[in-house]
Amino acid sequence: MRGLTAFNLKIVSEVLGSKAYPLAMLELLGDAPLLLDLGANIGSFSLACHALRPDARIIAMEPDPDNFCALKANVGSISTELHQAALAGQDGVLDLFLGEKDAVANSTFIGKMASGQKRVEVRGFDARSFLEGVERRYGEIALLKSDIEGGEWHLLNVPDGALEKIPVIFIEYHSSDFLARFLGRLLASHVIYSGVVRFPHRGEIALLRKDLVPQDQSEYEIKG
Repeated sequence: MRGLTAFNLKIVSEVLGSKAYPLAMLELLGDAPLLLDLGANIGSFSLACHALRPDARIIAMEPDPDNFCALKANVGSISTELHQAALAGQDGVLDLFLGEKDAVANSTFIGKMASGQKRVEVRGFDARSFLEGVERRYGEIALLKSDIEGGEWHLLNVPDGALEKIPVIFIEYHSSDFLARFLGRLLASHVIYSGVVRFPHRGEIALLRKDLVPQDQSEYEIKG
């Protein structure tokens, strides 16, 4: 596997060894599910999904130039589309601030997420038009994974119903305000399947659309 630096091993361990990404949820998806891997790093999530669901169609996005080169080498033969870009509020060019001490802190949001001030220019894709374009080309998204170091804020700009219809969502958050707004929007259509809270303003949650909750688990719900 290309790109296995000390920093990127943290991402690999999160994907394969923690509760952040309950990959068993892939079994709940239909045939040839369309998976969207935002913040793909070097491709460990995409590779794990392909191993479990070889029929999956995978679209991966990663803005960091070095990580993208490794991503292309690792998953280029199994992916449907690869994009060297970051999710943004509009199409264009934006700065990616690189964490010089910790590459997993790369972010388009300057501040605590970026542990260094080195920066590179990258393409930015408007969140709304990007998701709409994916659906036009390939059909409905079955799984959205977002690990984009603050860029998840842009997902709040997509129209009502766009996120709500996605069966499985894995998202890392970096703000309690974002989490409140995101869950306020999604909990009418989804349930929290699992989650990891790392400290007050950061964690990962997995959401499952309510109609896909297995019947044997639904039987335990207490209704008022």
